[in-house]
Amino acid sequence: MDITTILGVAGAAGLLLAGFAGGQISASLVNMHGVVVVLGGTLVATLINTPLKYITRAFLELGWIFRENDEAFPEKLIPVLVNLAEQCRMRGLTSLKEADTAAGKGFLSRAATAALEYNDSNFVRQVLEQEINQSVDDMNEVANVYRTMGVMAPMFGLLGTLIGIIGVLKDLANPESVGPAMAVAITSAFYGIFFANMICVPIAGKMRAKVWMEVRMKSMILEGVLEIMKGSVPLVVERRLQAYL
Repeated sequence: MDITTILGVAGAAGLLLAGFAGGQISASLVNMHGVVVVLGGTLVATLINTPLKYITRAFLELGWIFRENDEAFPEKLIPVLVNLAEQCRMRGLTSLKEADTAAGKGFLSRAATAALEYNDSNFVRQVLEQEINQSVDDMNEVANVYRTMGVMAPMFGLLGTLIGIIGVLKDLANPESVGPAMAVAITSAFYGIFFANMICVPIAGKMRAKVWMEVRMKSMILEGVLEIMKGSVPLVVERRLQAYL
C-alpha cells in the first residue's frame, strides 16, 4: 500500500470529523443545489472534453494511487538484473527466457523477449523506448482527466454561487430570507474548491509522480538488458544500474 496516499485520505477524513465535532462544519453546508451544479457540471464538461477511453481508464486506474509497486523501489530490481546477467554470462543469452515475468510490472520479461527475438541492441532500444514513451503519453492523458476536473470544479462552484445570488436578488424584499439564501449560494463555491483541491488535484499529482517513477524503473530495466546483450560482466551491470538510484 502507498502509505502517503493512505495517510492523506485518513488526514482528510480526520479534518472533516473534527470540523463536524467542533461545529465548524454544520448542516448548513448541505446544499443539493451546489452538489448538482458542481459535480454534475464538472462531469458533463469532462465528458465533452475527454474521450471515453481515458475517462474509463481514469476510474479503473484510481486504485493505482493506493498501491506500492516496483516503480517505488527500483533498488529491488538491481539484484534481479545482476543475477540475470550472471546467468547469461554462464549459459548465454538464452537465459533471458528465465527472466521474472512479474518484475517491473512485466516489463523485464518483455525486454528480455525482445532481446532474444531481435539480438540487435539498437533495435531493441528503439522498440522498448517507444513502448515507454507510449505508456507515459497514455498515463498522462489519464491524469489529465483529474487535472481537467480540478480546473473545472471551482468554476462550476462559482457558477452555482452566481445562480444562488441571482435568486437572492429576486427576493430582496424579504430580509429574513437573504442570509440563509446567501449561505446556500456560497456553499457552491465551497464544494467546487473542496472537490478540486482535496480530490482531483492530489489524484492527478500522485498519478504524475507514479508515472515518472515507472519511467525510471523501465529505463533502468532497459539499460540492464542492453548491458547484458553487450556481454557486460555483472559488476559493470550493477554499477550502471546504480546510477538510477
